[in-house]
Amino acid sequence: MESLRDRSVEELQVLQENSEETERLALESHEVQELQLEREMALATNRSLAEQNLEFQQPLETGRANLSDSYQELQKLTERCQEKKAQLDKFSATMQPQILLDLLQVESQKIEEESE
Repeated sequence: MESLRDRSVEELQVLQENSEETERLALESHEVQELQLEREMALATNRSLAEQNLEFQQPLETGRANLSDSYQELQKLTERCQEKKAQLDKFSATMQPQILLDLLQVESQKIEEESE
């Protein structure tokens, strides 16, 4: 607003009463033009970032869906594993190694006796 420094008091009073001229001077000022340029640059940067984010949207959604499917599959496998472990524990409880060894020895003796 350098042009205001060069004006007389009477010119400034007339300018104060003329809102259109005041607005024109304000819009032409260096500071306002710099702010407008910064605003436009910020808008362009934001638009560019938004477009980049939109490019990532589809792969992100696909990844989320794949992750969800994998998690559900993991839950099913975990359940199956727990069921198999329960079965194994049940069989292990009934089939202790010493009992199996004794049964094998008895069967081995029977086979030896039959073979003689």
